[in-house]
Amino acid sequence: MEILDLRQLRSKDLAPLLEEEQRIWQGRLHWDYSHTTALILRFVDAQALTGYAAVEGGRAVGYSFFVCEDHKGLIGDAFVSNSFRNGATEVRLMTHVIETLQATPGIRRIEAQLMNFGGEPVRQWFASQGFQSYGRKFMCRGLENGLPNFPNSNQSHDRQGVVNPDQAPFPTRHPEVEIAGWDPRWFSEAARLITRTYHGHVDSQISDQYRSHVGAMRFLDNIVRYPGCGIFSSSSSFLAFGPSASLRTGGIPSSLCGMVLTSVVRGRVAHITQLCVDPEAQGLGIGSLLMDRVLERLREQDFRAVTLTVTESNQRALRFYERLRFSILNDFHAFVWDAPQEKSWLPGQGGE
Repeated sequence: MEILDLRQLRSKDLAPLLEEEQRIWQGRLHWDYSHTTALILRFVDAQALTGYAAVEGGRAVGYSFFVCEDHKGLIGDAFVSNSFRNGATEVRLMTHVIETLQATPGIRRIEAQLMNFGGEPVRQWFASQGFQSYGRKFMCRGLENGLPNFPNSNQSHDRQGVVNPDQAPFPTRHPEVEIAGWDPRWFSEAARLITRTYHGHVDSQISDQYRSHVGAMRFLDNIVRYPGCGIFSSSSSFLAFGPSASLRTGGIPSSLCGMVLTSVVRGRVAHITQLCVDPEAQGLGIGSLLMDRVLERLREQDFRAVTLTVTESNQRALRFYERLRFSILNDFHAFVWDAPQEKSWLPGQGGE
């Protein structure tokens, strides 16, 4: 088996592998990956995609691509054909990717969320290379007429997945909160809401875009203005307004305190790309209000299912989605590497 630079391949070389990946995205995750596939193939023909392919007998059996963004390397995707998925192929392919990124001047951080790549051997290999790993869940809820094999929309589950029809109700909804449709005039404030919500949160360890206003703006740009995670649906995305810090004592609604953003990922399947509530307004049912509104709107628009992702260690969010009758379709990992801090030696101290 050879590991080749992607720029040595053409779209016809990679197309059969991407067709297999596309079938997995559609069958396992109910996600139309064809737009992403077409974009990848266009970049391959332009020799503008950085990454590697595993080639056996002249056939591409695996690939991974990455981009460099300021101080960070982002692994955009990685996939190995089912007949070559043995752990060794994945590790060999990823070794080339990681070594290239770590040798790139200025790169101090690497992030990867690999939806259809890996298994325990790959997780262990990432750990051996100094990466932190975070278990994540891809969840789905069928709506009124769910797709075949989608979760039953008439059941709720406790955190162990046991049907629990007597689940306790959501927190009392606050009468001062107002829900409005998405408005791009609130774009910058929405980014500030993200940084407030994710300050010290596990998800800000997975993606450092949550840590700054500039990073959150870039994240929103990818969600709202570009097809980074499906096609943004402004009609099923909502903003919550409330008096923030004075919410608990009853003030006048005046600030953005929550939002839910939704994209279309396949026909009548939607994906919730973001749900966040200001920390000072959490526990008052605002997240429930937003989810009720988006689920109602998706039903009105005749959507058949909705998906989302959540970090496994975020048990509060996981239980929340289970109470909303979401079920787990797929487990995957996010991987993060930060370069070790460089030692600095003062004059006369010497060094190693």
